[in-house]
Amino acid sequence: MASASPAAVAATPIPAAAPIHAAPAAAPRCDRPFIGVAAVLVGAFISTVNTRITTMGLADIRGALGYGFDEGSWVTTVFSAAQMMVAPSAAWLGMVFGTRRFLLWASIIFALSSLLPPFIRDYDTVIALQLVRGLAVGTFIPAALGFILRSLAPRWWIWGLAAYSFRFVFSQNVAGSLEAWYSETGHWEWVFWQNVVLTPIMAGLIWFGVSRRPVDRDLLRRTDWGGIVFAGLGFGLIYAALDQGNRLDWLNSGVVTGLLAGGGLLVAAFLVNESLVPYPLIHPRVVAQRNAWIPALLISIYGFGSSATAFVLPDYLTRVQGLRALQIGDVLDWIALPQFVLVPLAALSLRRVDARALLAVGFALIAAGSWMDTDLTHEWANGDFLPSQIVAAFGLALALTALITFAVANIVPAQAAAIAATIQTARLFGVEIGNAFIQTFVRVREQIHSHFIGLHLVAGSDTIDRAVGQASAPFADRPIGVEDTTAAALEGIGTIVRREAYVLAYIDSFWVIAWVLAASLLFIFLLRPPPPNPLTPPRRAA
Repeated sequence: MASASPAAVAATPIPAAAPIHAAPAAAPRCDRPFIGVAAVLVGAFISTVNTRITTMGLADIRGALGYGFDEGSWVTTVFSAAQMMVAPSAAWLGMVFGTRRFLLWASIIFALSSLLPPFIRDYDTVIALQLVRGLAVGTFIPAALGFILRSLAPRWWIWGLAAYSFRFVFSQNVAGSLEAWYSETGHWEWVFWQNVVLTPIMAGLIWFGVSRRPVDRDLLRRTDWGGIVFAGLGFGLIYAALDQGNRLDWLNSGVVTGLLAGGGLLVAAFLVNESLVPYPLIHPRVVAQRNAWIPALLISIYGFGSSATAFVLPDYLTRVQGLRALQIGDVLDWIALPQFVLVPLAALSLRRVDARALLAVGFALIAAGSWMDTDLTHEWANGDFLPSQIVAAFGLALALTALITFAVANIVPAQAAAIAATIQTARLFGVEIGNAFIQTFVRVREQIHSHFIGLHLVAGSDTIDRAVGQASAPFADRPIGVEDTTAAALEGIGTIVRREAYVLAYIDSFWVIAWVLAASLLFIFLLRPPPPNPLTPPRRAA
């Protein structure tokens, strides 16, 4: 039969899942919806690019501002944790104050705070600016999803959601090429200043494309300020602990332990608050629904799976192959550029194919891409990753587009704020948990493999004597010889051992990612069909 009409969709609630303080379903549409949607999508692109490019450009930022390794690490941690702080509440506040007013002020603050860091050397001031920048840009993505659903006619939702999905995969991987260009040309300042150029474009689109709306004083009175504070601070502290965990050795660090304990208590307070207040920010029944918590979990797993290209591959090319950032960016472009074709194809497929089936195919392809990389050797360079990256590009596009579409298919537009907060929080945590786990996993596995390889290199054995003899010969033949050729040879052998240990650690990482993505397919079978609406394919009559 045909899909349900828009009117029927707007009236179709999820049983026992609608938030108590859901916004009015009849939200006014903007006069120029496509310009408005373009505006929020540009904002989402800016947000994702900034998170990635700040991390990849950290070495340049540290060197230019004169910060040490420990000091510099907090430059990115504070920026990313601030985005997590605002993620639970941004979509709701956008509804309360109006998307136009909310994002215009956020974009102005973000552009101005991005202009200043290259001129400042005081560490505390830079950290404060990073906090402000993170809070401002953190509003861009959560506000985008809700605005798309409230502003576009239902028949256009699938294309708005496809564009929303496209910007994540594309911007996360194209950021490598951007940062590489800044680094190679010596223009590290543009890690910040690109926002001074891009954000006014977003603001202009908002000005012309998003209609004016007065502050919704009824929603303002019902705003769960306690939930906003508890969730924002709690999630932000936990995120900071995850980001610093590998560097500070996790629970062996008082800082990490304190952040986790403080964040955990605040999150517990948030859950208690949500069960007591009459109008909670995110009602527990929303998260408790099978078609709500499983997509949130899968989005986190998707973020974990993306660490194969976000960390493992770039780290291998840097550490083992010694490639420059620009060369690494060329590899990541193999994932970014095909998204222009793959995401529209995914959107077209979702018109006829169940989102759950497409989601399963996407996760399976991501797992297959990681599995293909388990044949890794120290000789692999850019071209060797092409087959696996193409497979991963297909998987990343299909999985995220289908996942976002399925999550949205289970809500009415009035619930967009709650689902946007859940999606963004789960995505941020998934990416961070993936990176934190994989970084620690690679470090520990390298140590283990180095130990076991070393067991085969026994001092005085024929094997080690032959290896030392072969390795010391080039030093002895030099016109200006090395004083201790044996020590130089042993150092060279040690370098080879570390290289091979890292290669084995990266192989283990690809195996873990592949198995986690494969195991997550079981959760997809637990998903129930969403209610009929413009995002779900029409069901044939029996």
